[in-house]
Amino acid sequence: MLKQFLMSKQGLIITTLVFLLFIIGVLPYVASISETRTHTAFSPDTGFLYTPATFYDSMAVYGESGRQFYIVMRWTFDVLWPLVYTGFFISIIGYLSIELSNQVSITAITIVLLAVLFDLFENILATINVGMYPERSLFLLRLLQGASLLKWLFIVLTMIEIGILNFHLLIKKIRS
Repeated sequence: MLKQFLMSKQGLIITTLVFLLFIIGVLPYVASISETRTHTAFSPDTGFLYTPATFYDSMAVYGESGRQFYIVMRWTFDVLWPLVYTGFFISIIGYLSIELSNQVSITAITIVLLAVLFDLFENILATINVGMYPERSLFLLRLLQGASLLKWLFIVLTMIEIGILNFHLLIKKIRS
């Protein structure tokens, strides 16, 4: 039933509206609160090219309350946000695929699911790295950066898939 909803026109409209609400309103609001509570715009889950020194210096700036806030956000907001973007991505890929060929690519959906799995893995590693501060583990920090890199890779691949599907649908409509 969820699959039918997500891949329907109504599902696409609803998931798009929720996605846009998050992009326009919720994400900037959460970023603002996070910056206030952690005393910096740095967040380990939004990048992967930072140095260990940048990470550990930022954890000092966060302070104890900022680090606790960051961990709480990983298991509240940052569980909800991946569900929002996953629903949107599955909905748009499903809808476009059905419009094109009446079948949905398992590979396309798998790439979306890999993005959300690496996002959750990233949350686990961020929680461990932030929670263990001032203790340090370069290995765990590199794992966090790797999970972030893979999350972003699969998100970008998903966006490329959506662009390709849109292009094919446009060609199909032009030809008919």
